[in-house]
Amino acid sequence: MYNCGPHWEKRYMDSATAEDTLRMVRLLGCRSVHIGGGEPLLRPDNLAEILEVARRVDVSVEYVETNSSWFKDLESAKSILYKLREKGLKTLLVSISPFHNEHIPFFKVKGVIQSCRKTGITVFPWINGFFKDLNEFNDLKTHSLKEFEDKFGNDYLLSILRRYWIHMGGRALDTFRPVLTNKSFQQIIDENSGGCARELSDTSHFHMDLFGNYIPGLCSGLSVSTKDLGKPLSENKYPVITTLFTSGIKGIYDLARKAVAYAPARSGYINKCDLCTEIRTVMVVKKFAGLSEFNPREFYRKPK
Repeated sequence: MYNCGPHWEKRYMDSATAEDTLRMVRLLGCRSVHIGGGEPLLRPDNLAEILEVARRVDVSVEYVETNSSWFKDLESAKSILYKLREKGLKTLLVSISPFHNEHIPFFKVKGVIQSCRKTGITVFPWINGFFKDLNEFNDLKTHSLKEFEDKFGNDYLLSILRRYWIHMGGRALDTFRPVLTNKSFQQIIDENSGGCARELSDTSHFHMDLFGNYIPGLCSGLSVSTKDLGKPLSENKYPVITTLFTSGIKGIYDLARKAVAYAPARSGYINKCDLCTEIRTVMVVKKFAGLSEFNPREFYRKPK
């Protein structure tokens, strides 16, 4: 969703940013959060500080997400989890998917689950339905999506979309574009004549990044400073977000065409979000004046 990966610089939210962010979301009516990444448990002391901050500002942490990359052995994992439990950790969402298995051997996932059970941490397996798939392979190694397709059939990627919801943003666009029906640029424009107000204003599930920015509408690569939440956004400071809100994909296309001479690069796109991501990437590459709302910048960089 956010183009995260091992190629990113290893950065974490500091406790001061966490406190400012959590105080703001609580002020706006949110009483509970989950903590994700990246990988929060690669720096357990840092995570412990964030858990303490959440307790201090009276925001409940429902769970912490982990991809299990930090697991080395049972004893060291138990030691980490015992310390985090003292700071308020109750539940770990343990990621289980072919996408994680491309980078993380399955024995690590199994080890984290076992460590949670030994230390009284509740396991939230996401999603448990892939356990059987991953268990078909050598759990000491990583495995490519091609290996899963060879094992389970050429339609394996498509079948994943029937098994759980995946937001079509970030790396998911490149992963699923070859197996999904694509529409032309003109089709996308014609079928989406209105603004993106509904998506951008949806707060039923929202994310804040490690820099303290709000990610509007799960639109990865866009950001709103925490300081600007709870009031109308300035069109001068947020020209892209406000254009998307009022005029949608047609609006940002017109803006990019005039500002950076954008022209569609592909013959087909999954949906308006796919096209929007391409437009924004070109705006970043060509140094559009309103770059302050395009964060984190790594989202727009392809790994070498």
